[in-house]
Amino acid sequence: MRPLNASPPSPRSPSPPSSSASCLPAPITTFDTNVLAEKYRFSYWRDAICAHLSPSETMRKIADEPFAARLRKVSLGKVNVCDIRFSPMENRRDAACLRRMPDDDVFVALMKTGTGRLVQDDRCALPAVGDLVIYDSARPFLWEFEQDTRMIIARLARRQIAARLPDFEHLAARIIGPDQPLASTIAHTMTDIVELETPLSESCSQRLGNSFLELLTASLEASLTAPGRSLSDADLVRQAKTYLLAHIEDPDLDLARVANSLGVSLRTLCRAFAADGTTAIRWLWQQRLALAFRLLEEGQARNVGQVVMQCGFSDFSHFSRAFKKAYGVMPKSVLRAAG
Repeated sequence: MRPLNASPPSPRSPSPPSSSASCLPAPITTFDTNVLAEKYRFSYWRDAICAHLSPSETMRKIADEPFAARLRKVSLGKVNVCDIRFSPMENRRDAACLRRMPDDDVFVALMKTGTGRLVQDDRCALPAVGDLVIYDSARPFLWEFEQDTRMIIARLARRQIAARLPDFEHLAARIIGPDQPLASTIAHTMTDIVELETPLSESCSQRLGNSFLELLTASLEASLTAPGRSLSDADLVRQAKTYLLAHIEDPDLDLARVANSLGVSLRTLCRAFAADGTTAIRWLWQQRLALAFRLLEEGQARNVGQVVMQCGFSDFSHFSRAFKKAYGVMPKSVLRAAG
């Protein structure tokens, strides 16, 4: 047992006194402030929040009362799920913090006990026990907790969400109640993940992380368009973009098929994209070119022809001209630079 007058361990590695967690290989990590002297607890917790959730300014709500907090993180490939319990506090990520400590993750928080107040993008969410709420570390946010609270938080890279759910930013500070489609499934899955007693194999962790990500994005999409709710233009465009991205490699994809899959007329779909200031085809081409550039830049293709096929282009010459117009270089130049 670490003596209570010892200086705090680094929150970037498992805390030695935390039972058997420090003896386990990744992906399970545990931190507990109760093994430290009171004077070290909050600073240790503040560092742990920055290291394992989002870099932010964290302050105590009740300075003259003992502070206690615990974090248990389960890593599933590129998805992390944390079970956190803490005394009243405030967690703020403002413009200065964004510049000093940039971060680009999306968080889905499940309230287990207590209450919280989340402010982001001029929206205020007051999640109750059982609610899910989404926030984004690339933009300022404020979390306030006036009482002892337990939350389970899934941390996901922005690119993972954006690839499956375009324009997800509108979800910030939006509550998904337990009565929304798939929400209870997400809540149960998050709870089961953080209650794992032993770490999974690397391959199993990767598969579970990918499955959770797909389930989560499906739940978010379904919650926006529950049965019986008519789609606004913005909702329709978001769903259409999701469908287009899911079929981005299909060169035969046409708008009639997209409209049919969403249960709207082709005219309605085109009108919705016009209200968004673009067309579905133009937007799809931009996404295909962006995907092609990323595959070439990251060296994930042996040749340009492979990228043409993988990104749903049917005409090599047309692709090369469009790529040069968009990025100022030919595709072969990007591939050579990556090699």
